Amino acid sequence: MNLRSSFRLFGFLFFVAGSGFAQTVGALGNGTSSRATSLGGATVATITSPLEAMQSNPAGLAELNGRTADLSFTSMFTTGSFTNSVSNDGTVAGFAGAIPYGAVAVPLGSGRFKVGFSVAPDVTMNADWKYMDPPGGINGTTYGLQQNHSSILGLRYAGGVGVVVTKKLSVGGTVGAIYNRNTLQAPFIFQQEPTLAGAKVLLDLHTAGTGWNSSFGALYTPSSKVKLGLSYKSKTTVHSHGDATGNARQQFDALGATTFQGDFGYDAEVVTKFPQALSAGVSWQAHKRMRLNLQGNWINWSNAFDSLPVHLTNGTNADLNGFVGSDALNDVIPVAWHNQGVFGFGVESPMGEHLAFRGGYSYATNPVPSSTLTPMTAAILQNTLGTGVGYNLGRYSLDLGYQVQLPASQSVVTSSLLSGEYDNTKVNVAIHTLTLSSRFHF
Repeated sequence: MNLRSSFRLFGFLFFVAGSGFAQTVGALGNGTSSRATSLGGATVATITSPLEAMQSNPAGLAELNGRTADLSFTSMFTTGSFTNSVSNDGTVAGFAGAIPYGAVAVPLGSGRFKVGFSVAPDVTMNADWKYMDPPGGINGTTYGLQQNHSSILGLRYAGGVGVVVTKKLSVGGTVGAIYNRNTLQAPFIFQQEPTLAGAKVLLDLHTAGTGWNSSFGALYTPSSKVKLGLSYKSKTTVHSHGDATGNARQQFDALGATTFQGDFGYDAEVVTKFPQALSAGVSWQAHKRMRLNLQGNWINWSNAFDSLPVHLTNGTNADLNGFVGSDALNDVIPVAWHNQGVFGFGVESPMGEHLAFRGGYSYATNPVPSSTLTPMTAAILQNTLGTGVGYNLGRYSLDLGYQVQLPASQSVVTSSLLSGEYDNTKVNVAIHTLTLSSRFHF
């Protein structure tokens, strides 16, 4: 198979992953391949597939053998509860999503250089909750029992190259286009809009856009038993566009504006930033039947999820436009996430020539402050366990990984969000991930 055929294979992966993404939301744990899922994400120093190289450390492209492709499929399931001032039985949807994705790696010339292509989720966060809307907004507005859905999704279409510099050192880099889609379907309280701050409306917002990022990595092998890995991924900024529709009937009634039209529509722009990240790790062949992997990550959320600007233009509600004095609204949602540290540990144990068992654990600091926490931003999971098995037969291999992000709880006493709806609330959540990966040499 020549390079042109490899591009065709990448095009197929592009179509499959993109089609699945168009219908899917979810929340990924540590790692995108089933092997990474099993090892608690600790793969930066030991790369075995194009997907791991493109998503974890592009220097690993240079060390892959021959032409290789892999395809993965992930399913996610969520459990959780939410308590607020009017109800203690808030629930989250059990099925969080499923998505296919993949990658291809091809040598150039003598094989010192290898190129890679991938379509894989970079950032996916989803919350689909159902709970009673507590009194809030202006004059205690409530919309009763509501489905609260929020998602910030990113799919990365990337190309990369890995180079063997010496027998002990390989380096690599990637450039990727991030397709970002944002959804918010929930009661929404304006936070910083000069005229409407504190007002509550029902909002249905959908935007999509594209941004860019890059990654760089290195692998160093000081001895036959030890590998060191280092990688960096840059920050991404996306200006996404779409529409925002909704209804403000209850809020208008609470204000005594009973003659105002309730329905509204706007053109919408959301500015979303995904964080830069730095990873470092070591892999040690401690025994012929045991490889140990350690990894640490630093994720710069504080410069990405500090606030979420939302710009609304070309409003269709004449009454609302007259009240505000404009057909445009500009709001900024405070998020104020902290930087996050993640530590991962994984063990691989081959059993004979074809079979391998894996296990891993990771601990992450919680980036979400209580002051801005809601069920829809509850990325509060800290302890993760993974396990899996891999089977290899000649040119083909099949891996299955399971990961559970153990239940985590966080309470809010006094929220910094307007109207006090999230004062004295508590959220509990856990995520289960099942990933199947197949790899073949062609």
